[in-house]
Amino acid sequence: MPPPRVDAADLSYQYPTETKEPLKYAELEALDISRLSEPGGKQALAQQVLSFINKNGFFYVVGHGFAEEEVRRQYALCKAFFELPLEEKLEYICDTARGDFRGYKPQTTGRLAARDNDERYNIPKFTPEHERPHPRLIRDHWDEIKTFSLKVHNNVLLPLLRLFAHVLEIDEDFLVQRHRYEAEGLEYLRYMKYHPRSAEDDARAGNIWAKGHTDYNTLTFLFHQPIAGLQVQVPGGGWQYVRSPRDAIIVNIADALEFLSGGYLKSTVHRVVRPPEDQAHQPRLSLIYFARPEANILLKPVSSPLLQRLGLQAEAESFSHDVTAEEWARARIAKDHRFRTGLVDQQEKEIIAGVDQKYYD
Repeated sequence: MPPPRVDAADLSYQYPTETKEPLKYAELEALDISRLSEPGGKQALAQQVLSFINKNGFFYVVGHGFAEEEVRRQYALCKAFFELPLEEKLEYICDTARGDFRGYKPQTTGRLAARDNDERYNIPKFTPEHERPHPRLIRDHWDEIKTFSLKVHNNVLLPLLRLFAHVLEIDEDFLVQRHRYEAEGLEYLRYMKYHPRSAEDDARAGNIWAKGHTDYNTLTFLFHQPIAGLQVQVPGGGWQYVRSPRDAIIVNIADALEFLSGGYLKSTVHRVVRPPEDQAHQPRLSLIYFARPEANILLKPVSSPLLQRLGLQAEAESFSHDVTAEEWARARIAKDHRFRTGLVDQQEKEIIAGVDQKYYD
């Protein structure tokens, strides 16, 4: 018997109460992308990027056009998905051993629980190559999930790619042409749930819910999340919390954009830690969009007048790898699978073709 339909009227979500504990927050810049359509707006935002980009690869985007209700609707679907029976979710498990993150990843339990404290459901691009079964909950709300995902790609990702191209003084469609939605490749919207642990279990894991890492895609978009826990590594190696304003999307630069920019736009090192005590008892839901280059794009640095003028172009060539975006992503997912499932006891440094990944805890 198929599961009952979850009616749209039954879906609701209220944000958790924000922590009252005094935390050390990173000072992040906010890019108002609505200014891109104003005279001189692009140039002003480019100067803003140049002023902060070497200090922090995390920033906020405002003026993005998403209403709070749109975001909370996706959180309602996220919450409803994780409330489904485990046996139903397991019907849609992703093949992380082969570097494929489409579908459901369960929480790790037992002796390896300290390595993995979350479950995820990844919904890929709405293109023919990604046709696959989904739970009825997702299928019943397919159109609104699609609308939300396309809005992130078209209204947030593409303007930022044009802005970064302008910063690098290259053709403003250079990066956009490597992120065509209809082309083969894997972008996805992620529903994510971190499970609360006892203080004793967290202490045994060093109070770390996700070890320090960089993302392997181009840009990562994190929607409002009031439960504190996300931290960014700041210059000097320390960690500071990332505040999540209600009207902002948190954006972090990831590996693919670092490679393509020859290291000028640096992949952001971040982690998730045990929330403050007034929030530690709650599950932590996240709504995240991962933008990634087309599958066959080589992660080679662009020739940039900016880098040449700064004397960085030769150094940028050291980021030249004969590795495609798909090869890099699949290799990183597969290596993570090996550690998460206990096939190896240490995270592996070399990812693929001599290209290494750093770890930060």
